[in-house]
Amino acid sequence: MGKRIRKKDNRGMTLVEIIIVLALMTVIAGLTGYGLSLISNKPVQECTKKIEIALNRNRTNSMGKKEAWLEFYIKDGRVTVLEHTLSGRAGATPLDTETTIGDRDVNLRFTYSDGSVVLLDGTDRRIAFARDSGALVGDESGRVCTKIEIFKGTYSSSGYKQTINLIPLTGKVTVE
Repeated sequence: MGKRIRKKDNRGMTLVEIIIVLALMTVIAGLTGYGLSLISNKPVQECTKKIEIALNRNRTNSMGKKEAWLEFYIKDGRVTVLEHTLSGRAGATPLDTETTIGDRDVNLRFTYSDGSVVLLDGTDRRIAFARDSGALVGDESGRVCTKIEIFKGTYSSSGYKQTINLIPLTGKVTVE
């Protein structure tokens, strides 16, 4: 009974404990950085999906004996699309559907058949499909949109962006 248990004097961490803590902190920091990059790209991906859906729906409507086109513009700092649909019947009322498709700071860049590239700014950008074949129809100056790039912030060729390619002859819509 007279034995006393002597406690060791622990005044610090061992080298192994320090290495384990540093390894755990590195893993947590890496996962946090990866998660933040996914969050920042999500608005671009959502906008791309909504544009793809609107283009395909508009192409289908235009081939269904209707006159249909899309207008892209900025409203309250957000990318907005206005879908126009006119029935082939005489005296039919046009149907206009406005949808906000992009968060703030999401932008569009249009590339046309003549090689010109235009950012979506204060001017509306129109895309229309032919009623008989679904092919793309040119704008007032005869230019046909062949590519839409969606990006966040300012455009950079090395930054994250998604691209919607439009095939003028068939009107097919593909996403890269």
